[in-house]
Amino acid sequence: MICPLIIRFLIRVSMIIISIGLGFTSIFAGNQVAYQERDSINEFLIVRDVIISGNKITRNKIIQRELIFREHDTLPASDLKSMLAESQRNVFNTNLFNFVTVDAIYQPGTRLIDISVKVVERWYIWPIPFLEIADRNFNVWLESRDLSRLTYGIDFTFNNLRGRNETLKILTHLGYNQLYGFTYKAPFINRQQTLGIKFGFDLELNHEVAAFTRNNKPVFINDNQDYLQREWVAFADLLIRRDFYNTHTISLEYSQYQFSEQIDSIPGFLYSSSAPQKFFSLTWFFKNDRRDVQFYPLNGYYLDFEVRHTIPYAVARNSYFKGNLRIYQQLRNRWFFAAGISGKLTFAKQQPYFLQRGLGYGRDFIRGYEYYVVDGQHYTLLKSNLKFALVPPRIERLGFLRTMKFNTIPWALYLNAFTDAGFVYKYRESEDVGYSTGNTLENQFLIGFGIGLDLTTYYDIVIRLESAINGLGEPGVYLHFMAPI
Repeated sequence: MICPLIIRFLIRVSMIIISIGLGFTSIFAGNQVAYQERDSINEFLIVRDVIISGNKITRNKIIQRELIFREHDTLPASDLKSMLAESQRNVFNTNLFNFVTVDAIYQPGTRLIDISVKVVERWYIWPIPFLEIADRNFNVWLESRDLSRLTYGIDFTFNNLRGRNETLKILTHLGYNQLYGFTYKAPFINRQQTLGIKFGFDLELNHEVAAFTRNNKPVFINDNQDYLQREWVAFADLLIRRDFYNTHTISLEYSQYQFSEQIDSIPGFLYSSSAPQKFFSLTWFFKNDRRDVQFYPLNGYYLDFEVRHTIPYAVARNSYFKGNLRIYQQLRNRWFFAAGISGKLTFAKQQPYFLQRGLGYGRDFIRGYEYYVVDGQHYTLLKSNLKFALVPPRIERLGFLRTMKFNTIPWALYLNAFTDAGFVYKYRESEDVGYSTGNTLENQFLIGFGIGLDLTTYYDIVIRLESAINGLGEPGVYLHFMAPI
């Protein structure tokens, strides 16, 4: 009975969020005078040529794939401005360029226009030193500041291979936890540029494993001499993108886990300790992405949902449905509003602890509860932001650097106020399994609110400093490195 109740709750709350966004829009936007195009609404323009420049590595067809017009197309003059802006956003969101401009060049005395696409390419080869903490996030690590818990190494990332937007990542992580693997992605493998592939393999070795949750915090067991967990993962994805904004991903993944005796003997950590921890996962993931800028959006919306099933089900019992909706709206001048709702429905009443995920993992957390996790089978998460651009997007140039890949720096600074809320449902029969006790945040309405300062700059860098208070009355200051919603 709980699943229909949660679904109805998700629908009602999403409607409230959208209504709030529309309400803010009407308050701040007022009655604006529509932009008057220089051409009559009944006139049409003909694209004579599409001129692409600045792409020394990227092939023209990768850029042309993102343009919503082609040579010899006939376009309504009244739509030209919006079509140019939309094409510019599409090209920029390939993450291949630091700057993109798309303009129309009118041919005097005719209805012919040339489309000019100018790009400034990014730096594509990154042998980046890797440094990571063993804790769930940076804020948790700050509590102990234990340098022995660091993992280090080098991530070799080759973006835009052969100028086709292909990506190759080679991972080599040493130290406290070790990881070796590679990932290869080719977004287009057919002439129509509608199908792509992605595949890879990872081997991860861990000296420390979260074995259970007590008092709303994961409890770790560690062994500096031996690896408590060995994980092998291999996957292959089929990418389907028939238009600009909708992408389907069909994934087949094989996972194999090996745990030490002191871990797999903990009640509830494995669903069945007698069965080998080997299973396949079949996933369908869909997204509809209409954000203006993917790494820090200010306008548009984003929708995705994911369905996963594990085989054999008796081992993993980790089949679920997840959904996510985010809306972004410029209200007036420097004011912006964003809201998001996400949720998860798990099909089994109990999962092995090492696969169970509620709130507090990845980007699914309530601000103000960074130090906690909330385990359970189902959850709902609501986020909202009202922000003001203290420093609107601007460009700084560093004269001592010659290359435009680094000497032209876009940046912006935003002040924001936020409120988050969430609920995690855990079945009663799955509570207090093994050593997992004292978890008072399960089956409770949770809320957090506060203010923050966001810095954005090139190469998709976001730095957020936030001060928040959670529903327990605990204040805190937190640092994050991704967009809040």
